[in-house]
Amino acid sequence: MAQRAAGSGSGRRGRSSRIGTSTLVAVAVAIAAVCMITLTTKAVLGRASCTNTPVLANVVASDDIAPAVQVVANTFNNQNATVGGRCVQVQVDEADSATEAAQIDGQAARQGAVVDAWIPDSSLWVDVARTYPVGAQVVQPTGKSVALSPLMLVTTRAVATETGVFTAPPSWGLLLPSAYGGPPASEGISVDLPDPTTSAAGLASLIQVSRQLGTGATARTAVTDFALGVQSTENFDSPTALAQFVATTQPPFDRKAITVATEQAVLAYDKTTPNAPLDAVYATGADQALGTPELDYPYVLTASQAAPLQAAAKFGNYLQTAYAQSVLRSYGFRSANGQADVMPRSAGLSGQPLQLAGAASPTEAAANLQVWQRLGLGFRDLVLTDVSPAMNQPSGLGTLTLEQLLAQTASQGLGLFPDGTEMGVWDIGESSSATQPYTQVVPIGLLSGNVGVLSRRAQIEQIDATATTSADGALALNNAILAAYQKMTESYAPQYVNAVIVLTAGVDTAPGDISTSALLAQLQKLYNPSRKVEVIILMFGSQGNFAALEQVAAATGGAAFQVTNPSEIGQVFVEAVAQRVAP
Repeated sequence: MAQRAAGSGSGRRGRSSRIGTSTLVAVAVAIAAVCMITLTTKAVLGRASCTNTPVLANVVASDDIAPAVQVVANTFNNQNATVGGRCVQVQVDEADSATEAAQIDGQAARQGAVVDAWIPDSSLWVDVARTYPVGAQVVQPTGKSVALSPLMLVTTRAVATETGVFTAPPSWGLLLPSAYGGPPASEGISVDLPDPTTSAAGLASLIQVSRQLGTGATARTAVTDFALGVQSTENFDSPTALAQFVATTQPPFDRKAITVATEQAVLAYDKTTPNAPLDAVYATGADQALGTPELDYPYVLTASQAAPLQAAAKFGNYLQTAYAQSVLRSYGFRSANGQADVMPRSAGLSGQPLQLAGAASPTEAAANLQVWQRLGLGFRDLVLTDVSPAMNQPSGLGTLTLEQLLAQTASQGLGLFPDGTEMGVWDIGESSSATQPYTQVVPIGLLSGNVGVLSRRAQIEQIDATATTSADGALALNNAILAAYQKMTESYAPQYVNAVIVLTAGVDTAPGDISTSALLAQLQKLYNPSRKVEVIILMFGSQGNFAALEQVAAATGGAAFQVTNPSEIGQVFVEAVAQRVAP
């Protein structure tokens, strides 16, 4: 009985347990099924929200950093970050920073989709963009840098060995002409400078050169000499671009060149050519301002709508994470805090001192860019050539007459003007009447264009070689200058620097010619600083009134020079061109 009872009791407990277990299993299965359905539904809905209605943030990055940013974006897009309950998806496109700046600030038409965030290679472009009304409204700096990359002076190992250019502590003076502290002319070192109008590396280098040279008239001439002497190039921001540079600077030397590139580009090139790394150095100077600038890859918001703006801001924060910064370092960039990846031993960079220069202010950047743009304008010149009897006088240089001195100077000077120059020639001092102060010899047009069967350049060269003075002409110099100034003012071409160039002995002999004071009054009436036409005067000999000619030139923002030797024309040309960047 006890056993039965025990057995019976055991059987009851067993039946009760079996029923409870079945029920619980059923309930558990049901709950699990419900959970699985719920979770699956959420996952499907989550994926649907990321594929059907995501908040898309269009990010445009500088060409060099875009591949690294794309890697980070791919990881970010898998995080299912949300804005307003919708997933965020980042799309990365690459673009030249200068081109994108022009589209963002309204100076060029927008190509492609609206941009929600922008990563140019330098804050210099942010400063440039914000100088325009559209840019000031659209560009929203975050104060965050995505990465950093110092600039380096670069050449090939062969050039460095041949010239010893990096033997002394390197400075920005290495880019200058020898007359202003650069390498000796005998070394034959040329400079490839990325165009400052399209390259932050080029603009930053121009700023450093300007800082090195200082201010004032002498510095303007030096900057002009530097600008005329460098070869303006594309940006050397990739191994491919640097390979093109290297290909032109190998023995036997066609040229021995130095250029500027980012540390990241140098490391990327050396990685592809470990057996032939570049010779690259950081510039140093007597004070911090003359050290090495660095590109700072700022993160800039440009979205106008709330959702894309929030999405772009969220990605900007993600770019500051340890993971994102490690990706950027693996591509050769420094982290936003300046931390570099492990430098390859072959690069030789880790042992070099890095003296970072202070960042350029928006005003400094804009001023230097304006200088370069002015210097980059083409020439449009009307040349007045004195053929009056005064040009038969001895020049004081051997047996040369003033006319022969002028002809040699004009011939050498013509060679300094590129084929894209527009030029025309008037003879002055041929007529005895002040009412006919000039004769048109060559109409204004491109030097490379034809005038009859000859190019304009060839025709002017022929005229210079065969020029003779008038036997009975009289020089109405002031009337001639006024007529030329009126002509150039009426036909002003904004894409050029417009100038009247006067080659004369300065001996005004024509009766009825207007006075210097009357000419100055007329020039002041005609002068328009926004449509500037300069008068550049080269006086040969000492018979003329040079002080008066200086007044005439100064009234138009030009300059006057007294020439005693044809070899001076190169320096005179540089000083004359420097007038275009004078304040």
